[in-house]
Amino acid sequence: ALLIRAVLARGTGQLDAARESAAKAYSVSENPALKFDAAMLVADIHSREENLTRAQLWLRRADQVAPDDQRREVAARSYGQVARRNPLRVQLRFTARPSNNVNNGAANDVIEIGGLPFTLDPSGQQLGGYEASTGVSLAYRLSENEKQKTEVLGEIYYRRVWLDSDAKADAPGVEGSDFNYGIILTGIQHQRILWPELGASRATALIGQSWYGGEKLARWGEIQFSQTVRQTQESALDFGLSVRKENRLDAGINDSVSLALSTDYRVAAAGGGQYSFGATLRNVWSDSATVDLFSFGLEAARSFGRIGPVQPRVSTTLENRNYHKWASTPGGREDLSMSLGLDVTWPDVSYYGFAPQMSVLARRTWSDVDIYDRNEISLGLTAVSRF
Repeated sequence: ALLIRAVLARGTGQLDAARESAAKAYSVSENPALKFDAAMLVADIHSREENLTRAQLWLRRADQVAPDDQRREVAARSYGQVARRNPLRVQLRFTARPSNNVNNGAANDVIEIGGLPFTLDPSGQQLGGYEASTGVSLAYRLSENEKQKTEVLGEIYYRRVWLDSDAKADAPGVEGSDFNYGIILTGIQHQRILWPELGASRATALIGQSWYGGEKLARWGEIQFSQTVRQTQESALDFGLSVRKENRLDAGINDSVSLALSTDYRVAAAGGGQYSFGATLRNVWSDSATVDLFSFGLEAARSFGRIGPVQPRVSTTLENRNYHKWASTPGGREDLSMSLGLDVTWPDVSYYGFAPQMSVLARRTWSDVDIYDRNEISLGLTAVSRF
């Protein structure tokens, strides 16, 4: 009866009454199909009133109570339509994971310098524990037409660390909060189609600040340019350029200016999913021998379509870093890092439109200087949006 009343009120333009009746129908019904219809109706009314973010929230409620795949597909399709109209775009991330190296510490606790052994401070040694992180990315569209789009950007990220019992025993004076990390940034991005035969050209300007262990770490400004030079239904090729100036608030000697060039190629794979390949060149200028460097990196990934109940993705990265000014040890310093990751998403397991994703990451760094050897194995659980 409440649903009928809501539909009739909507038809006569009484949107407030229609919304209240549909919302009440959602709250009192115990029938999933009727709750779905009520949530979709509230979302439709919010959409008509241009309350687009509220409409998206109600579409997530509709997805949560949908009794079958067909209704879930309707909710997802409607969500996409509302999202395209909404000038505000919000992306949420939630991750929890155990790791054998939550502080990115050295794999060796004793190093040799000049033929003499030295023991690292406990906080610099590899420590195991647990991480929980959350982040929100915001984009607000200022203008858009067929050839251009301009958005204001914002992001907040925070990671909390807890040490396990072994780490507490090995480093009694160290707390997990010593490795907490946070970022806040804002900026603006402009996209434009300069040549019809090419893809979008993008220019982004960002400013941000980070914190580590509760103390201010760095403040930076960055300008990014990217160009899609080939784009089809099956593939895309992008080139990027970025310039970054970073002021370190913990130690001024670590101030730096960096220049990076990148390329990325993506192509659809037979049977679903895609391949992606990328390369990055980066040079960092700094007075600090631990910051000044040249690096070359490669990455490759393969995402798959549905394999049974899951959607897997595998990725690997390889990076070489050459530290120009390193003179503390004979032979200088050169690091080689390699990582291998596996992400597995369960799209049918959904909570208000968010699906669980399990991630396994193995990372290893070999350095000419023992103190910079690293290894890490972590297992994470992330909530990713299905829409």
